[in-house]
Amino acid sequence: MHPKVTQEIIDSYNEVGVAHVPGAFSIEWVTGMTKIIDEAITGLRAGTTEFGPHQTQRDVEFEDHDGYVRLINLYNRVPEMNALVENCDCAEIVADVIGSDIMRPWMDGTFMKEGVAAETATPWHNDECLFPLSGHHSPSMWVALTDVSRDNAPLKTLAGSNKDPHRYVSSWALDGAEAPPNFHPWDELLERTAAPDADIRVWEAKAGDILIIHPKTIHASLPRTAGQSGRRIGFSLRWIGSDIRYEFNPTAKLSPFQSSALLKEGEPLPEEVMPITWRRNSDNATA
Repeated sequence: MHPKVTQEIIDSYNEVGVAHVPGAFSIEWVTGMTKIIDEAITGLRAGTTEFGPHQTQRDVEFEDHDGYVRLINLYNRVPEMNALVENCDCAEIVADVIGSDIMRPWMDGTFMKEGVAAETATPWHNDECLFPLSGHHSPSMWVALTDVSRDNAPLKTLAGSNKDPHRYVSSWALDGAEAPPNFHPWDELLERTAAPDADIRVWEAKAGDILIIHPKTIHASLPRTAGQSGRRIGFSLRWIGSDIRYEFNPTAKLSPFQSSALLKEGEPLPEEVMPITWRRNSDNATA
């Protein structure tokens, strides 16, 4: 097991749906990743940077307004970002926490919050509802690139929602799609988070910490407190592990895959779509 992964961390992931791994990344790594992201945002804002289509992944998405930046699908377009992830041991850390023997990076998101408007708080949601996948090994590795105190928009989660046997019909679901029988209404998700007995956990973090979030875990963020200086940056990279299979999801409006021509129902994702970058007991694993 990786030295930064303890049984307590694994138990937290299994019980409440989130594992907090302190100090997973060095300050040098955090500085390097922040520099790559800042350069991409600067170029997109100025119109001097363009990211073309990827062979199998969806286009880059860039949202920038009111002190909030959302930047999706940068990982496969920027070799320096790719190298930072593949030349560190984060894949092994995540694999040890979730119990996977292989790891594939597949979809990234950067969320930068500089404003203090209530609207910059991330609303309640979970990630799995829009995935065309089955299985549990598709967590989000959320990395704090700044210190994230309670005043600086920390993540919050509904503890135990990772054990839900059902999915939800997302508020982003494809219009008119008929959901499978095991999909519950989105209002039910929101009602659960608002219940008086809801077990809501708030996850403060230091720059370089990882939060590993189960794909079923219902989560959101608090807003930044008025007067809070600086910014809050979270970098999220989703992974695919051993038990994941392709499963058509009729509600998936934003499938991460550009084409499903190579995807087969009930089968693992082919490496032509998503290469395996880490295997247990291979040369790039320490255990």
